[in-house]
Amino acid sequence: MLFWARERVPAVVEAGGWDAAGLPLRDWRLAAEELDEIAAAAARLLDTPAALVTIVDDEAMWVAGQFNSRLRRLERGECVCAHGIAEPETILCVPDLRAEPRFAALPVAQGPEAVRFYVGAPLVVAPGRAIGMLCGVDQAPRAAPSPEHRRALRRLARAAVHRLRPADQS
Repeated sequence: MLFWARERVPAVVEAGGWDAAGLPLRDWRLAAEELDEIAAAAARLLDTPAALVTIVDDEAMWVAGQFNSRLRRLERGECVCAHGIAEPETILCVPDLRAEPRFAALPVAQGPEAVRFYVGAPLVVAPGRAIGMLCGVDQAPRAAPSPEHRRALRRLARAAVHRLRPADQS
């Protein structure tokens, strides 16, 4: 297994190159670059300073792709993305995490580098099943993106899912 894979998504299993969601990857280095590019495209689309491609398993949220973020992992109970995957057909938009009771006490909503704005599209791998989120975040509260921007974010999320699938399933 590549050292990078251990650092980026520690749930990768050496024997098969499986990620935390059970999807084998063709090439971790190339996947990382492409997922980072998708995250950067999401940040540009949403005009947010940072964006992430995340994978959420039973215990944690792992960052598989990122733009302008140092975050690599959060406990599942501490992340907004776990709420997003619970509704795979819905874009989750939280204009101000501190104003939303579900999220106000989360560690990511506290401190000098707190996330205030979150919008994410689920990474849907099968009807009713999401494995993570493509999300844009900001340290300032913001208005929800337009319906057009939400549709575009959903398309980018589909591109991230496509990149996570093995070559024979793409």
